[in-house]
Amino acid sequence: MDIKYAYYRSSVGYKIEGKTDNDILTAGGSTRPINSFWHDGNLNPLDYVPKTRTLTINGTAYDLSANRVITTPDTITRLKGGASGTLVSGDVTLAAGANMTINQTGSTITLVSTDTTYSAGNGLTLSGTSFSLPVTTSGTGNVVTGITQTANGITVSLGSTPTAADLANYVPLSQKGAANGVASLDASGLVPASQLPSYVDDVLEGYYKTADGKFYKEAAYTNLIAGETGKIYVSLDTNKTYRWTGTTFVYITSGAVDSVNGLTGVVVLNKSHVGLSNVDNTADAAKSVLSAAKWTAARTITLSGVTSTAQTVDGTSNVTIPITAVPATLLTGTAAVNTTGSAAKLTTARTISASGDATWSASFDGSANVTSALTLAATGVAAGTYDEVTVDAKGRVVAGSNIVRSYTTSIVGTASIAHNLGTRNVDVAMYDTVTFYKIEGRVKLTDPNKIDVEFDSALPNTVSITVTRKDI
Repeated sequence: MDIKYAYYRSSVGYKIEGKTDNDILTAGGSTRPINSFWHDGNLNPLDYVPKTRTLTINGTAYDLSANRVITTPDTITRLKGGASGTLVSGDVTLAAGANMTINQTGSTITLVSTDTTYSAGNGLTLSGTSFSLPVTTSGTGNVVTGITQTANGITVSLGSTPTAADLANYVPLSQKGAANGVASLDASGLVPASQLPSYVDDVLEGYYKTADGKFYKEAAYTNLIAGETGKIYVSLDTNKTYRWTGTTFVYITSGAVDSVNGLTGVVVLNKSHVGLSNVDNTADAAKSVLSAAKWTAARTITLSGVTSTAQTVDGTSNVTIPITAVPATLLTGTAAVNTTGSAAKLTTARTISASGDATWSASFDGSANVTSALTLAATGVAAGTYDEVTVDAKGRVVAGSNIVRSYTTSIVGTASIAHNLGTRNVDVAMYDTVTFYKIEGRVKLTDPNKIDVEFDSALPNTVSITVTRKDI
């Protein structure tokens, strides 16, 4: 090998004192490539680019023997497309169309499109753009029964022309409410009075209640009779007639009668019409009365000083005043009085009774003891067993209710269940309705009337869930 430069070995490696061929002979007799040696400055040759290498930008070549500063223009001078071809060099200009605007903020360019609405009169012709309006059909037949516009087009509903047999099931509009036709119905589903004979339901009978001005079907005033115009209402208890004004019942009277004392029409009576022509108009209090069959006002006569029964007298008959006891101070002489003994019974039996929250009665004349059953008044609560009762001030049960203790339903996954048990103190039991295995889940007591049930995975079958109220 031809050695062109000398070298020596130092403690840091083989130091080159110049340049040699690609392979360098080492002191041991072997060769090593030049790029495996360290150069002055402890630099690696791999860190350098040979000056024979060039960099070409936009058709201009630059060698790399020195630092280069390359400035590119702000505009794009060449665009290269894909499979459709290559665009020619030159500046690129953004031009907005009829439905596009271009906005620039700083270095950001925004393309904004606008919607265009086309309105057609007798027709619409659009050039250069393809438009479509899908039309679909619904049903079968040869008659269009309806057209519906949807978000994607128009739906045409089809049907068939009615046959003579179909039309036979319908009444023509010309026959409704017409002669030899059929009656129509008003908004209340009733035949209008104009289409009814004058004698149909013109008079209704019932009972008029003066207190509230309403008609009822029964004398007990239980069920109302609704007022209708064009009808006469007769109260069976008074035989008075009324009409409905739309808001109230009005008593009907004309002032005319068929006949009064032989008089007809509107009659005004005087005393001669009823045989009292000789009667004067003097008040009884001002008359001189020689005699009377009875007193105007009955009077009561009572004896004093003795025990007696007062009697009422009106002059129509004599009266006798019974004396039942005389004070000893009024007696003179000698008399034998039996003060021992008692009556065996009352002359007239008397009835003793009680009413109110209980009823009881018995007939008693003193001849013997009497016994009668006491009947409690019903409070309106049916006989039975109740969880909760309401008691009034007299200790009577006036209301009762039973607590709903459980609620059962079926679920197929995570669900919210309204059980309406009114408490969070509940037990929740779940089982698979197919395998009958017990199912576990997360139960949240949302409020006293609802629970939320959650599962970590989908349930294979329907689950039966029972929520049971705990007794405290």
